Amino acid sequence: MTVRVICDSSQNVPEDFLSRLGILECPASVVFGDEVYLNKQELTHAQFYQRLAALPSQAPLPTTTQPSPGQYLRAIRQAKAEGAQEILLTAVSAKLSGTYNSAVQAAAEEHDLPIAVWDTESVSLGGGWQTIVAAELAEAGASLGDIVSALADVRRCVHATFTVDTLRYLVASGRLTSFQGLIGSLLNVKPMLIVEDGILKPVGRERGRKAAKRTLIEMIQARVGQRPVRLAIVNSNVPDEAEAFREDVSKALNVRELLVAELGPALAALAGPGVIALGALQVES
Repeated sequence: MTVRVICDSSQNVPEDFLSRLGILECPASVVFGDEVYLNKQELTHAQFYQRLAALPSQAPLPTTTQPSPGQYLRAIRQAKAEGAQEILLTAVSAKLSGTYNSAVQAAAEEHDLPIAVWDTESVSLGGGWQTIVAAELAEAGASLGDIVSALADVRRCVHATFTVDTLRYLVASGRLTSFQGLIGSLLNVKPMLIVEDGILKPVGRERGRKAAKRTLIEMIQARVGQRPVRLAIVNSNVPDEAEAFREDVSKALNVRELLVAELGPALAALAGPGVIALGALQVES
């Protein structure tokens, strides 16, 4: 493999894609007070939600930190040692995380081979689909330049929308204002959000969970119509609900590939339990 792809864990690329396509992953960290855990490596999904549920009501919520430049640099050197001749680093939106800057700093430290850094301008599988496509192109023999050129079109074809059970976590993380959080907490209202131009944007609210999930589908339909998509249903600690959502999604959209993925501790610390999201990549066939 001439080109090796390296991503961050907040893109939620499923393990089978990481393994099959040789994608290296740099973990973000979850912070409970003075304790720091590497996402997936030192804190499992189950352990994270157990700790979250056990927090006293007045205790600070967990926070997150992006992968460090050193983590990216170690991954770069591993890829080089394994025969990579060119490297692509992908990152969640630079407008929402310092991950992209960490990747840029790491790339500047390595001068022995070409390295490109790609801002997915999204989160979770909104960025993960871009990483997956990049690795598929690399596997097919595309050069680094060709992959970066192709990703510009891929990024425009990605649509990510989600609903959260509460805005408490997003407000605490600074991703939304307290006023927006107040609105979203009223009368069983379920906030609807999208990632657009790299920014998290509230776009509406629905009364109740069933209506919110229906609106998730409608928002994707408004962007892709009946054009074929690769689709991910992403959830935080509601796997049964996500699996049950498969049927509704498959009936409403022209789905060529469907994944159900876990949001993971690093993003669940920011969005809270109960997230249901759709990450769609429009494809040609």
